Amino acid sequence: MISMVIWVASLFSVLLFLGSVWLTRAGYWRTAAALMGGLLAAGLRFGVDMVAYRFDWWSFGDTAYAPVVTYAPVMFWFGGALGLVGWRMIRNWGAAGELGFFAGFVVLGLGRDLLLTTGAGALSFGDGAWPMAIAAGSWLVMAIIVQLSMQLLVGPIDADALAPERFPQIEDDPDAVWS
Repeated sequence: MISMVIWVASLFSVLLFLGSVWLTRAGYWRTAAALMGGLLAAGLRFGVDMVAYRFDWWSFGDTAYAPVVTYAPVMFWFGGALGLVGWRMIRNWGAAGELGFFAGFVVLGLGRDLLLTTGAGALSFGDGAWPMAIAAGSWLVMAIIVQLSMQLLVGPIDADALAPERFPQIEDDPDAVWS
């Protein structure tokens, strides 16, 4: 049953990524850069999980890392989708959007970790506050890596044009007739 939940979550994360591409109006290169940043974030998460197991900060049962398919949501949802959402937040609201994005990313990441510890979840944290602080720091570093990789691959936040509006705007239509 747990493996079915993991597979469904992994597939749903792909749909969330595609939805965020559509909603954020990201262009082709920005989308590709977000996916690359997501891949880097998933690789970092895998490495952090290995180190955390070694130092008894957290573990996934008797293994050093989670099942490999659980890193797909990290790549598609946390890396790709939230990376694009953060790109638009920073583009629209500047420093306030950046702070909001990084704080929200860490909160969602820790929420995911805490959700995995409940019930039949495979994740178990070590004693004290140190493992949670390490987890929060790793989520923050992942968010920074996603944004930096997009800026290195595509350019600054406002370097590329947004894709066309997804919904037609009546105000922009010269043929619209108001009664």
